[in-house]
Formats: sequence, C-alpha cells, structure tokens
Amino acid sequence: MNTIKLLWQKLAPQSVQSLIQLYTDTDTNKARRKKLIQNYRPANLQQAEIKEAIRYLKSHRFSPLPFFWTLKYDNYTTEVFFDSEVSFRYIIFEGKRLYFPKHYTDFQVLWTMRGILKEQDENSPHLYLTPDFQLENESILIDGGVAEGSFSLSVIEKVKKLYLIECQQEWIEALKLTFAPWKDKVEFIGKYLSDSDTEQTISVDNFVKVDENENYFVKFDIEGYEKQAFEGMNSFFQKAKKLKMCVCTYHHQNDADAIGKILTEKRLKCKLSDGYIVFVGENENPTFRKALIRAEL
Repeated sequence: MNTIKLLWQKLAPQSVQSLIQLYTDTDTNKARRKKLIQNYRPANLQQAEIKEAIRYLKSHRFSPLPFFWTLKYDNYTTEVFFDSEVSFRYIIFEGKRLYFPKHYTDFQVLWTMRGILKEQDENSPHLYLTPDFQLENESILIDGGVAEGSFSLSVIEKVKKLYLIECQQEWIEALKLTFAPWKDKVEFIGKYLSDSDTEQTISVDNFVKVDENENYFVKFDIEGYEKQAFEGMNSFFQKAKKLKMCVCTYHHQNDADAIGKILTEKRLKCKLSDGYIVFVGENENPTFRKALIRAEL
C-alpha cells in the first residue's frame, strides 16, 4: 500500500485534494467535464440534481456520480487482508469476507470499494434497495452482472437460492471464495445473459424453473444487454407471481423509457430511481441519464 498517498488523503484538506485532482485528471476526463459544463447550463436546467452536478463539476474532477455527497468516500479506507492459503485479498464487508481478483493490489481494492459505497449510498441514483423496496425473505435471487458480489453478499442470509451470472473469469474465481460459506444455495454461471443459449450465452429460462409460490428478485447490470436478456425470460415472466426487479437503464440513451415500457407490458409496476448518473458511451458525448428502474408485480 502506498503509505504516503494514504497519509496525504487522511491529512490534507479536502479542498486542496479536490483542486489537485481537478488539475491532474486525465485529458480525456477533462474533456468530458468541459463538455458537460458546456452542454448543461444551469440557467436552462429544471432538474435540481443536474444543477448540483454541474456546480460540483466546476470545482471537481470528472465523475459518473458528480455530487458533493460522494466526497466522503474519496478517502475511505479499511483494512485489506491477504488470504495466504489462496493468495487473494479480501476485506470484511458487513461482517463477511469479500474477495477481489488475484491480481488486485491493496489500493485497487480500496478504489473499488469507494466506487461501490458511492453507488449504494442512500443518495445515489444507482441504489438498489430502499426502505420501501426490499428483497423478501427466502427469495430466489438472480444477480446478473455480479462483479465483486457486494449486493448479493449483503442479502445472502435472506435468500433461499442465489444465481450469480458473471462472465469475467477473474471475478468468478473471487466470487467462489466469497460465497464459499453458502455454496449449497449458490449457483455460478460464467456466461453472458442473453435471449439464447450458446457456449458463451445463457437465457434465464434455461436455468430458472419458476415456482409461482416463490418470491423472485432480479438484479440486472449487464452493460446494455438488459433488453436482450428480457427476450430470454418469456416463460419466467409468464409464470412468476411474486417478483421484484432492479434493472440498470443508463447504458443506452433511451433505455429508461424502453425498459420501463417492456416491464410495464409484463405487468410490473415501475419506478425510476431519483437522480441521474453520467454515462459516456463509445464515440458519444457524456450525458446525464436515469440510472435504474425498480419494478414489482
């Protein structure tokens, strides 16, 4: 761990750190920040969250979550442990071991955790669960786009069965260590969620046999393939009677409307999360987009 860097983050005033970060940011991020400030002028905005974001960007570096409440996580630190038996690093997350890919350094672990905590802050547009929207006890959870698995780990004691769908092998290795204590109710699927079943893809209808008496919870953050995955859930949607979903809506410009329309047609009641996230697609200018839909039957 870079001790000097951590000491600087702990002792230097936040305003000084923000100023230095602003001027040492990458040229790409500086261009993104400039483009957002140019395209979203406060005088022309009605959304209070975007006005706050532009105000933040005028004095801070580019971020997908450009809000003042995120600053409390910029210097977050926790003890990073090394499991010598398997040569993986982990932290203690909500009382449980959360492992990271084998090549991760201590700083990469902390950097990843800072992003996770920002995404799941009570003010975040990317927050999955709220006081009014919770996963039911004994639910069957389908987690598509797992990454480190912090969401599933946070509810593992409540679920009856857990499907972890993650296509990156480095994360699968870490996930198997994280969820080893609950291996009897966890199934790992190392493929891409889609509408068909091939060597690299799998559909929900392929691995979930719906029991209408069960509670189901679906979380999708699958890099813009959410709508395609829905095409592989026809039987699931027809048979599930007790269903909640969190689906990310920012990977394509019109996903919030398109995904909401699809889920409404499937009889789910939908509500967009509050606020906006900044997304930069390939060969696209950065834009503010709605982050996710919470839906339920």
